[in-house]
Amino acid sequence: MQYITEYKSFYQVGDVVVLEYWYNDMLTPCIIVEKLSKVSYKVSHNVPHSKIPNAPDEIIRSSDIIDFSR
Repeated sequence: MQYITEYKSFYQVGDVVVLEYWYNDMLTPCIIVEKLSKVSYKVSHNVPHSKIPNAPDEIIRSSDIIDFSR
């Protein structure tokens, strides 16, 4: 069995990642604005492909991130 391992420098500031938005459970791309601790990030939804560009910035954990945006 293979496991996906994430080391602490896996996600960097400026990466565009996909996560599930808390309000309506839609998958949306967002950009990592700031790294707050080892496992928490501040993200912004102000990216070109986002359907909710005016959503407020939110603080998420690395486990909330689904994948890098393609």
